[in-house]
Amino acid sequence: MLFFIAMALHFVVNDYGLREDHKDLYSRVGRWVLAAAVFVGWLVGLLMEIPDPALAVLIAFLSGGIILCVLKEELPRERESRSWPLALGMAIYAAILLVL
Repeated sequence: MLFFIAMALHFVVNDYGLREDHKDLYSRVGRWVLAAAVFVGWLVGLLMEIPDPALAVLIAFLSGGIILCVLKEELPRERESRSWPLALGMAIYAAILLVL
């Protein structure tokens, strides 16, 4: 459930950033491509068995992409962002995961 909440918040922030950066193109095509990618990924997972080493590489790639997107949205100086709320949120989330 915690992962679901974290990913939902990530997608909301990512959607906002894509709408700001690529207005018309994202509204016409980009959001549909991303929505279709979810279903294609589900279908691939349903129909194929992915070996553990390949799954580890895919998860690492996805995690790195998420971290880079979060840093891109949260830390730019032109938006007068502050790094301490991000660090505090990461610390709280890590503490919750460690307790569980």
